[in-house]
Amino acid sequence: MSLNNDELLLNIKRQAKRLSKSLSIPLGHAQEALSIIVYDSPSWGYLRISLRSESFDNEYLLLTSLHPKSDILLFQLLDNNMSIITNRFKMKFSDQKSNEEITNIIISIFGIEPTDFKCKVR
Repeated sequence: MSLNNDELLLNIKRQAKRLSKSLSIPLGHAQEALSIIVYDSPSWGYLRISLRSESFDNEYLLLTSLHPKSDILLFQLLDNNMSIITNRFKMKFSDQKSNEEITNIIISIFGIEPTDFKCKVR
């Protein structure tokens, strides 16, 4: 990864803020949800500790560096895992959003426009 651990921590904080705003939920709830849904981590605290470690034992942690100008491989990693992440979203939030709405929310967490994402993963 090209970003250092402090930058990755800033990225997940931004992602949590975007999720909070997108779902109109408190930031603390968004942090926990982000940890579970996107990063398959049991908690926000555990996610932060994982990012400070020297080795990433969870491939989802690579997504902490995903942003609009990232390498195509990170876009593909998200795309390849989108159904898993979408299912975790549905388990966490029982509201009746469509898969497309959920996908768009997940993509927007990374500051990426859904149309740009679709173009990059074609």
